[in-house]
Amino acid sequence: MNSRQRLQAVLNGQIPDKVPHMELVFQLEEEAFQTHWPTAEEMASASPAGRERLLQHYFDIWEQIITTYDWAGIPLSTNLHGYFEGQVIPLGRKRFGERVMIYDFNGQGTFWMLPGSEMMEFTIKLFEHPKELHAEARQKCAASIELAKQQVDQGVDFICINSDYGYNRGPFVSPKMFAEFVTPYLSEIVAAIHQLGVKAILHSDGDLRLILGQLVSTGLDGYQSIDPQGFMDIAEVKRQYGQRLILMGNVQASLLQEVDEPLIRQSVRYAMQHGKPGGRFIFSTSNCIFKGMPLDSYHIMLDEYEKLAWY
Repeated sequence: MNSRQRLQAVLNGQIPDKVPHMELVFQLEEEAFQTHWPTAEEMASASPAGRERLLQHYFDIWEQIITTYDWAGIPLSTNLHGYFEGQVIPLGRKRFGERVMIYDFNGQGTFWMLPGSEMMEFTIKLFEHPKELHAEARQKCAASIELAKQQVDQGVDFICINSDYGYNRGPFVSPKMFAEFVTPYLSEIVAAIHQLGVKAILHSDGDLRLILGQLVSTGLDGYQSIDPQGFMDIAEVKRQYGQRLILMGNVQASLLQEVDEPLIRQSVRYAMQHGKPGGRFIFSTSNCIFKGMPLDSYHIMLDEYEKLAWY
């Protein structure tokens, strides 16, 4: 099996020959490949021919990631910094589609953790203007469904709902308010994604223990992060929801900030020990490969994974 086939098997509820690996973001392109992702400023100042070269450079970096780290899926956007609208996903699918699955992010369809500057206004609306908040939720939901249609039309294999619902010690609102202002709208989005013929995987950091049952009830196909810093134990999540959710993640991202080899390997072993049995597991960090992480930490993580990945 190649990496795409492994990930496809997991999404289909089957057990592949090897646990597939991917991450939501890769920000160590300079350390790994001595290059950088095209920036918005570069794209804006380039000529049309220059933008075409930047787009090809963008794809070339993905080529290096796929080849070097054997990713099973990569995120591509409906445009690149506002250019090539509707072209990026089809072109990426043409180049990579036989080797990896293509997905895109669609995380603005519901309320989730707000910056501190907006939290007071949101809290007032929760208690004093709930109708206004529901109207906003309806608009967000409709926009998310419309975006999902565009993403599927352009060729994504699945959609990642990247909405952080949890702080390190609980959800961003009470479970009761989550049930009123988030869960119904998320259920609509997931149902619409399913009607379009693809699966929906949630990314959320943080402590979701009080709302995980609600999230599962929406029909989500998968859950990425399973954040140890948010007290999410993959063994318990697998026990409760392993037959209903594809799980992805759980290697503690904070441990990767330092090159602490024993702790990194221990975290990998725990994730694999409890995520791998019975399939329905994708190996990743509990967040992403973020800027500032030593590249050696990622390599140690992958080295331990390779020892345990085969079924």
